[in-house]
Formats: sequence, structure tokens, C-alpha cells
Amino acid sequence: MIKLSEPLILTLAVATALAATSCGTVFEELEPCRTGVEMRFVYDCNLESANAFPTQVECLTLHIFDSDGGFVTTVTETSSVLSDENWRLTLDLEPGSYHAIAYGGIACGDDSFAHDAVPAEGSDYHDIAMRLKQDHIGRLLADHFHGSLDFEVDDNPAVNDYSRVTLSMRKTTNRFRILLQQLDGTPVDGELFDFFITDNNSVLDCDNVPLRTADITYSAWNKGSVTTAETGRAGAVIPDVTLGFGELSTSRLHTSNNPCLVIRSHVSGRDIVELPLNRYLLFSKASDSPWSDQEYLDRCSSWNLTFFLDRNNLWEETYIIVNGWRVRIEDTEF
Repeated sequence: MIKLSEPLILTLAVATALAATSCGTVFEELEPCRTGVEMRFVYDCNLESANAFPTQVECLTLHIFDSDGGFVTTVTETSSVLSDENWRLTLDLEPGSYHAIAYGGIACGDDSFAHDAVPAEGSDYHDIAMRLKQDHIGRLLADHFHGSLDFEVDDNPAVNDYSRVTLSMRKTTNRFRILLQQLDGTPVDGELFDFFITDNNSVLDCDNVPLRTADITYSAWNKGSVTTAETGRAGAVIPDVTLGFGELSTSRLHTSNNPCLVIRSHVSGRDIVELPLNRYLLFSKASDSPWSDQEYLDRCSSWNLTFFLDRNNLWEETYIIVNGWRVRIEDTEF
């Protein structure tokens, strides 16, 4: 009887375990290892830098392309798993390099954007164009998100595991609330004004950058008046103030474009406000902000602007309030 030494017994035991669990070809009856990706989705491109994906993205569409840009597959998820912070999308893929493009919103049934051509076999991701639906212009746009990622699926037959990656998304749509207030406290009726934003951003390419098409004009989807009451020092009540308002919704603001905000008076027939929108919005970015102008516009998708009117219902061009920031205007050429 042959007696094996302890080191040899240990070596044989390890070899046997590896043979039984390896994804290689030690035994023909073993299933090959599954390879693919385990993908996390986040939406933290906001002013709080907090992941709001579970609370804001209600449906997800993911397109996968190979290293040459060719279409591989599309995955859609519309269930409640999206609201679970710990949820990950698991997708079987052959080892290699891939490019992913994700959209939030287009599978929800009420989205305001749609593919010019839905990615399918034979298509290339560079050809993707997302177009704002014509009948949604001038309406409250449904929240729309975009994100992309290059990633690798490892080829490691000794490990039965997926590559773990994170895809970050950005909100593409913007909401504006424009307030008009009389300096002397006279009530302002928002129904007596028209509110417009003109831009060239109705078609977005695969990188979510506006493609040059025709300018479009977004009109207010809601307007009217709102009355506020404030309390002064020592509890003194300040008289109610009635402000006019208009609410608008637009596609992505981009620094390569020159959107224009116009407010028109029904009474005078004049444009009381006409200004380069991006430039004014960026006035509210702090001077020590770590974000570029484009990132700031992307992160701040909800905007509140207050304009103060003189006795002739003309804008007093000395200052406005942008998202609570009082901005003094010194450049009269605006």
C-alpha cells in the first residue's frame, strides 16, 4: 500500500477541485463559463450629485453595440426593479469590447422623444438620432435621460463571473417657470403675456448633442397668476403680491447653441424681454463651481426666473432672479 505524503495529498485535492469547477475543458461534460456584464445605472448628474435613478427613471432602454459600432442587442426594462437601488442588469455577452447607449423614458408610453430609426441588425450606433415628437412641442415634456459607456467583457475561463460596470445618465429635458412681478406691487396677469424659447435642439445624436436642423419655438404649456403672502419683521404682514407666470419645457440646453427667451405683452404687442437664455442661466453658476458650463446646464434641469416690470409693464433691465440668485445686469447690450 502506497502512503501519500501530506503535501502531495493537498496538491491532488486542489487539482481535483479545480478540475471540477473550472470553466476550461478538463471534462467535456462541464458547461462553459457564462460571460457578460453586470451593469449598474445611476443618475447623479444633478445639483446634489446624488443618485436619483431609482426615483426618477421609470423605464429603461439599453442598446449594445460591438467594438466596430455594429448593433448587438436591445434590452428594455419597465418593471419596478428600476426603483431598487441594488438592482443590476445582467446580460450575457461574448468576451470583447462594447459600447452601450441607454435611454430613460422612451419605453414608458408617454415619452416625448423617439428614434428616427430604431437600432437593429446592420445599424451602427453613430447613426442614432433621437427626435422630439412634433406634437409634444409646447407641451410639458416627459423626463428623458441619456447615457453611454464603453466597457469590456473579460475572457477568463477560470472565473465564472460577469464584468461589473456603471453607466451614468443625464437628464435631457428642462423645465422653466418664468415669473413676472411689478415693482410697485400691482398684480400681474400672466394670461396677458406670451412666453417663448427658441432653440435648435429638437434632434439629438448618439452622444446627446443637438444636430443642426431647423429652429423650433417652445411656447408655454401653462400660464396664469399666483398670489404670495410674506411676513415681515416682528410678524408684520406684507400685502399679498400677485405675479404672472409661464411654464415651458424644452429639450437639452447646449453651449453650442444660442437659445433665446422672449416674453411678449398682449396689451402693447411688444416683446418686453428678449435675451440669450444660456448666458443668463449661467449667471447663477458660482464662480468657484467645479463644473463646466455644459455640465452646469445639464445638472440644473429645473429653472426659475423672475423678471421685474416697471409701470409700463416693461422689464426693468437691472437684475433678474435665477433659481434664487439675484443677478445684477451691467451689460446693457443684452
